[in-house]
Amino acid sequence: MSSPRRSSLKTVFFWLTFFVLALLVVATSSLATRVYRVEGAQDLEIVEAGTISRDAGPEVPRLEGPVLAREGMFALPYLHDLSQVDGLKRARFRIDLDRYLAHPAPCCDARAGYRGDSRIPGTSLLISQALDGMDVYLNGVWVAGLPKSTVDARYKWYRPLQVPLARSLVRPEGNVLTVELTTWDRQVHIAPVYIGDLDTISYIGELTLFVGTSLANASNVFCLLAGMFMLGAWLANRREGAVFLHAGATTVLWSVLFSLVLLPYVPAALVPLWLWAQYACIGGVVVVLTLFIFAFVEEPLGRGGTLALFGAAAFAALTYPLLGARGREWLDAYWLPLLLVFHLYACSRLALHVARTRSRTAMSLLFQSVLAQVFALRDHNAVRALVSFPMPDAGWSLSHLLVTPIYLSHLSVPLLLFVVAQILLTKFQANVKRVRDNNRILSETLQQRERELLISYNRQREMETESAAQAERDRIYRDLHDGIGSKLVTTLFSVRDRDIDHERLERGLMAALKDLREIISVTEVHEQRTIHDILFTYCSNLDESLSRGDFQIEYDIPEGPEIVLLADLSKQVMRIVEESVANTIKYANASRLSIRMTVLHGERLEVLIEDNGQSGGAQRELAGDEAARETSAEQGSGEDSPLGGGTGLAGLRRRAERIGAVFHFERTPNGARTSLSLGLTVSATRDPANESVNDCSQSEIVAMPLS
Repeated sequence: MSSPRRSSLKTVFFWLTFFVLALLVVATSSLATRVYRVEGAQDLEIVEAGTISRDAGPEVPRLEGPVLAREGMFALPYLHDLSQVDGLKRARFRIDLDRYLAHPAPCCDARAGYRGDSRIPGTSLLISQALDGMDVYLNGVWVAGLPKSTVDARYKWYRPLQVPLARSLVRPEGNVLTVELTTWDRQVHIAPVYIGDLDTISYIGELTLFVGTSLANASNVFCLLAGMFMLGAWLANRREGAVFLHAGATTVLWSVLFSLVLLPYVPAALVPLWLWAQYACIGGVVVVLTLFIFAFVEEPLGRGGTLALFGAAAFAALTYPLLGARGREWLDAYWLPLLLVFHLYACSRLALHVARTRSRTAMSLLFQSVLAQVFALRDHNAVRALVSFPMPDAGWSLSHLLVTPIYLSHLSVPLLLFVVAQILLTKFQANVKRVRDNNRILSETLQQRERELLISYNRQREMETESAAQAERDRIYRDLHDGIGSKLVTTLFSVRDRDIDHERLERGLMAALKDLREIISVTEVHEQRTIHDILFTYCSNLDESLSRGDFQIEYDIPEGPEIVLLADLSKQVMRIVEESVANTIKYANASRLSIRMTVLHGERLEVLIEDNGQSGGAQRELAGDEAARETSAEQGSGEDSPLGGGTGLAGLRRRAERIGAVFHFERTPNGARTSLSLGLTVSATRDPANESVNDCSQSEIVAMPLS
């Protein structure tokens, strides 16, 4: 079973073979039968451009000027080289029509009145290409023509000229057709001439006009637009667009070249520039077309080959202004065939690429390249008449176009565009496949990433849950230690001294129980009292519980502007105060405790706690919980004493930092001093590990005065 690739190649080869065979059949088949080729003419005279006077016949002008060439009898088509003579030249020749008018018709139709010995009715003459413009006279009377070149303007017509032979001008005694033309070219070129019935000649004329002019102009426009598109494709993707650069430059230069060649009118002063531009465009077309093939097969030409190619292509444009008549003759005859050797070498590399890759696109490009070279050599030969091809005298077919001086190279350019379109489609298919593969890989990768993100999210959520739980445990521990622990320490010392009654004991325990409820409650309890009332109430209860003969409580709460601390800052401040007092009671062995509060300029709250303790326990507290245990052990409390297990001064500092306050502890010669300073207009810094602290932003006020 054959693969799809082999099946497609077979299909391409089949249609390619069919196209070539059909082209050969059409080109060699006779499309018109009632037509004859004029074999020759007579009385050719070529003179330099001069004044025109009239001879004895009033209709036909007489040529005057230096005679350059004369021919008695000559065959058509005809080319006479006058490379040694520059400037405008005039030529005239005659055709004897009697032998063609009396020619028996190949097909006879009795209903149309044909007879084998009669003259052909409705006869017309066709000059296949009136290249330089001409005037046609029948028996001395002007019957047809195209504008001729003058000393001021150069005309070039790549189109046929049909000359109807009017019955009224045909004479029984003899009929002569006189043709006069002028040219700026270095060769006098007379195209093939046909004679036949009117409808056949009209058909041949229209077909020749379509192939040589209409189709060429349409091809020029199409190539120009396509070339601009390919150059745009190259600008959009310069990294991978070398093929489009060369193909676009080829088609654009080709369009410019044929526009120059088919230009019907050029001022005489610009004729040298016009010829130079043609040489430059021809060299440019061969260069970019050759580079296009090398870029397609992905084989660099090499530095030496590239320099040789550019040098050969630029040779004509560089040397044309410096060459004389003989040099320009050589340039016209041999430069283009030599230049095409580079293109032929590129075609050979392309053929090897086709044999190696079996690429359909490469096969199409090879066919187009060979066809372009064949047409280029054919056009060069049609203009220069280097090789003559015998043509039958009767009938007309497309093969007659091979000897007609018209350009057929434009027929190969659209094939190049089809090849480039095929390259574009191939690249588009490859890009589509690559996009689909990338989308599939992206989809699979995205699904894998989603699974990984889901796993990572679950892990992160577990970690955040554990972190939140740990933070909540830390908060409860700190509040239990700093709040309830401090109240229980105070109550314990009151019971130990046996100076507390049941009512105060119950009140202390109820306060501890209230704090416990607040700690484990999910609802935040916001204090509505002023910090003065809160601290005064605490100091009063502390004085009532602990004051005795050997231990005195002193406190100073000024009446000043009363301030309510927002959020739970009051509770945090009191936790610091309670823990500081508890540390003093547990470790300082003090006999006096002083608590003072001040509000500085309504902007800062200061709380100062002083004692006259001498045990150094506060210093050990700086080392944290282990130091407190050692102090407790020295005092006989034991490791399991409820007085141990505190977080120390480090815990108090951390709590102060979380609310934006400054905590400071120092030993003095007379005891120890603890200070807490809280700004009333600067918010606390939020602690991510303690979400129970509802801090405010930097621009919010942490306290407000009561009126």
